[in-house]
Amino acid sequence: MRQASGRGQSIVQAFDTNVLVRLVLGDDPAQAALAARYWSEALKSGEVFLPVVVLVELVWVLAQVARLDRRRIHSELMRLTNMQGVIVERAEVVNAAVNLYAISSADFADCVILESVRAAEALPLYSFDQRLTRIDGTKGLAE
Repeated sequence: MRQASGRGQSIVQAFDTNVLVRLVLGDDPAQAALAARYWSEALKSGEVFLPVVVLVELVWVLAQVARLDRRRIHSELMRLTNMQGVIVERAEVVNAAVNLYAISSADFADCVILESVRAAEALPLYSFDQRLTRIDGTKGLAE
């Protein structure tokens, strides 16, 4: 997973969440083919930038709308974020969040939040979310 480092010499392109959904699910054949073509062309001519929020939205759609299981979602995250030519925003945080998502019951968004807080050395992360507060570095708030 390569960290985004600002402007360089190569062409960097980005895709919205709905394009990644088509790439992963292929649920709309015409859009999936178009998404695959543009993705492939972007990687041939330069690099693809993946914003953190796009990955968070992607996981939400895959889990809540497509009802994919966590193992499949984790596999897709690993495939996309480790692809040659892909630059991931806040790569260290995303990598840690992907790994945490694989071993916990927390939502991916919560994993990103916790790993962002951990990277900022701002622990503990206080939450009412009982699934999240089972993870080291968090503290549950009692009502």
